[in-house]
Amino acid sequence: MAGCGSQGAKQNTSNASAADTITIGAPDAATGALANEGKLVHDGYTLWQDVVNKQGGLLVGGKRYKINLVFKDDQSKPDNDKSLTEQMITQDGIKLFLSPYASPNIFAASTVAESHKVPMIAAGGGAKKIFERGYKYIFSSYPYSGEYLGSVLDLLKGRGIKTVAFLHADDLFSQEADQGGEAYAKSHGFDVVYSAQYPSGATDLSSQLTQIAQKKADALIGTGHFEEAVQLVKQAKQMNVNFKAMAFTVGPTMPAFAQNLGKDAEGVLGASLWTPDLPYKDDVFGTAAQYAALYKQSFGTEPDYHAAMASAAAEMMGLAIQKAGSADPQKVRDALAGLGTVHLFDGSFTIEPNGSIKGLVLPVIQIQNGKAVTVWPAPFDKNIKDIPLPPWSKR
Repeated sequence: MAGCGSQGAKQNTSNASAADTITIGAPDAATGALANEGKLVHDGYTLWQDVVNKQGGLLVGGKRYKINLVFKDDQSKPDNDKSLTEQMITQDGIKLFLSPYASPNIFAASTVAESHKVPMIAAGGGAKKIFERGYKYIFSSYPYSGEYLGSVLDLLKGRGIKTVAFLHADDLFSQEADQGGEAYAKSHGFDVVYSAQYPSGATDLSSQLTQIAQKKADALIGTGHFEEAVQLVKQAKQMNVNFKAMAFTVGPTMPAFAQNLGKDAEGVLGASLWTPDLPYKDDVFGTAAQYAALYKQSFGTEPDYHAAMASAAAEMMGLAIQKAGSADPQKVRDALAGLGTVHLFDGSFTIEPNGSIKGLVLPVIQIQNGKAVTVWPAPFDKNIKDIPLPPWSKR
């Protein structure tokens, strides 16, 4: 079968011969600033591979093929994703790809994939700019970044929040998520009293918190990444800067967030793309709850949306290979473009002509007793607690 083989380092191997194996490349953030999120994406991809292989392989044209994922560490750096993707295509002969984590990294890797006419499915970033280049070989399991905060703001409006402070990192994803969030807030009657940008990976945000405290914002909304969200909560407590609500695009959904912050994480909201409570299912993983149980059994921790969306992206690749009846990259690309509306354990969505998706319902979680609890949309809104948040002195 075209596109089959078994190459590369840091890969998951099977007992099948190369002719009976479909190899898929995946640059990933095993180390560096994005390693926490990168591990979730890595494990999400791996779970799909393991489930499919346990079922005997992916059924393509009446024959089963084992899946062989090849991972190479990009150290969280977009420039490395360019060189690694080039290497995996030209030296390792890999012709199908799942993306690295984070929009800047996907932007870089997909540039190389496009130049070689090799399909890549993005799981880990939804920056609109990725899909505005007229590319034909990039697809996604993620909605646009600018859509992430709509559900959070709908929830806050229903809890009487009127003034909002926005703080965002300067990377591609965070900028677009913030722009979309601010626009949504203004169009839905919120008063945006503060908006500022900080360098991605910043470890001291005390000056920004001081300015926000002076504005007396009801809510803080941060669009950045895990380490920055943790730092903002820690410094807000240290400085006794109180909010009626705190919400982040990345961080609260990840088990490490509550583990790191302990009781200080209680009540914090997180924008999400998936939770195990949602009423979706498919033929590979079963229900969303069954997916979560399988993930925990495999990796010893609860999955968040990073893991689930990675598994969904891998599942999309499998569907396209089956539809194409081949692992030939052009046929798989055409099959991806023709998938239309897809129904998976993470929800139902439609693949757009530019490779992006629309229609995915975006939930919101809240940290309660150290766990991520689904609190949006209805009927999960009955689960909301502690908004307004108590002041730090009374927690």
